[in-house]
Amino acid sequence: MKMGLSDRITLALVPLLARIIIRSLHLTMRITYVGFEGYRRRIESGSQIILAFWHGRLLMMPYSYPGRGITILVSQSKDGELVSRTVKGFGIDSVRGSSSKGWFAGVKGLLKSVRAGRDVAITPDGPRGPGGKAQMGAVQIARATGLPIYPVAFSASIVKKFRSWDSFLLPYPFTKGVFICGEPITVEKDSGPDEMEAARRQLEDVLNSLTERADRYFSGR
Repeated sequence: MKMGLSDRITLALVPLLARIIIRSLHLTMRITYVGFEGYRRRIESGSQIILAFWHGRLLMMPYSYPGRGITILVSQSKDGELVSRTVKGFGIDSVRGSSSKGWFAGVKGLLKSVRAGRDVAITPDGPRGPGGKAQMGAVQIARATGLPIYPVAFSASIVKKFRSWDSFLLPYPFTKGVFICGEPITVEKDSGPDEMEAARRQLEDVLNSLTERADRYFSGR
């Protein structure tokens, strides 16, 4: 479908503005990393990972990844195109697909990236939610590749939470931020439906627990 002038302007300007905001926030924030020792050791050893985080904590996630190259799964919607163009400026590749549309193409793209030696990232509740509810995608990729899933959460001392389906979180500048990484979740290649569902529930529970912990981190609760 042919894009109008307003669409072309949006696709050109919004990702640029988003990158400026993300980089500016990062420059002004003091960020703490919790539980990242094993995650970093694995990446530094050259071993690959699957990075998983909730859609609403997407904004600062480029700064949670210390590796050499990662590919993220984004939707085939206009919003997905904006995300794809935004993260490209951070050296992050993307493939298009979601549970509601183009999932097979998305899986093929992620598997191709893994074969090329790249890490992959997935928002298990994206692109439409419900927020905080993991879908099966990350678990399916883990079973197909044998790679561990590393769940990561982000929060900050002062934030704005939007009334969107994912409760999108925007940290304020000059605040304190925190990334918290959980223990890796592995899925055996011969896992059946029950084992897959157990892994999905584990990922959901861990991500929600990490997110609650990150949100409480600076309040001392």
